[in-house]
Amino acid sequence: MDGGLDELKTYIGKSETARDVVTTTTIGKLAATLDVDNPAPNEGDPVPFGWHGGFFPNFYRKSQMREDGQMAGGLAPPVPLPRRRLMGTTSTYHDALRIGDAITRKSEIAAIDIVDRGKGPTALITQRESISSSRGLAVVDERATLYFGKDGPGKLDTPPPVPSNPAWKRTFECDPVMIWRLCAWRFNSHRIHFDRDYTTKIEGYPGIVVPITLVSQLMLEMCRKELPGKKLASFSYRSIVTIEDTGPFTIVGQPAANGSGAAFWAIKAEGQTAVVGEARFAA
Repeated sequence: MDGGLDELKTYIGKSETARDVVTTTTIGKLAATLDVDNPAPNEGDPVPFGWHGGFFPNFYRKSQMREDGQMAGGLAPPVPLPRRRLMGTTSTYHDALRIGDAITRKSEIAAIDIVDRGKGPTALITQRESISSSRGLAVVDERATLYFGKDGPGKLDTPPPVPSNPAWKRTFECDPVMIWRLCAWRFNSHRIHFDRDYTTKIEGYPGIVVPITLVSQLMLEMCRKELPGKKLASFSYRSIVTIEDTGPFTIVGQPAANGSGAAFWAIKAEGQTAVVGEARFAA
């Protein structure tokens, strides 16, 4: 039974367009959040691939929010399920954004899949976002968001095994300031990232949920630091389980033997693999 969710598929193909400007202020905010130098402080400087998430914030009003603080209406289909979780994104890079660029983003609902993973029907909605500058297409994101019931999302994918002796490894404390800053940078008001009472008492998580967008950004920074000579062609990440602020998490990375890419894993304090990522490099 799909609970009438199949009707949501009429939203496939719906689209909207937004405009923004690439500023060193936006890039500087992410650099400060990640505790690194601003990589693009001057007019015309190229922005590192993967640093575009602070552009095109969704300026939805409080009256347009779901109970969880996420958008209801606009491009988002009216999914009658109370829980929502970003499951992953694949980003393909065509050209670097540069400080001063006027940029356009076309967002469209690319796919809607209704699946029962053992705890009732879920809706997996894929949104495609294509960002262009005056030079042409720069970035294409395919973002998958899962809507599910109060009993949870059901069975999800099994992650690939973590290498026993990874090339790179770094452990992070679940810093509430970093979490808050990352959410503010993306204008993300999902309450599971800052409202402890709501997160633990309503959604049932053991603690504040670390944004997967923060985890993926830390993976990208590990890649940028360890392989500075490589040019990204794409980066993808997907969620296996959530990371909560009940303990530190560790990110490990391993370059491909043939130099074509690198793989990343985020591991919870309890030892579970929570997020996996993959970078592919331009030839």
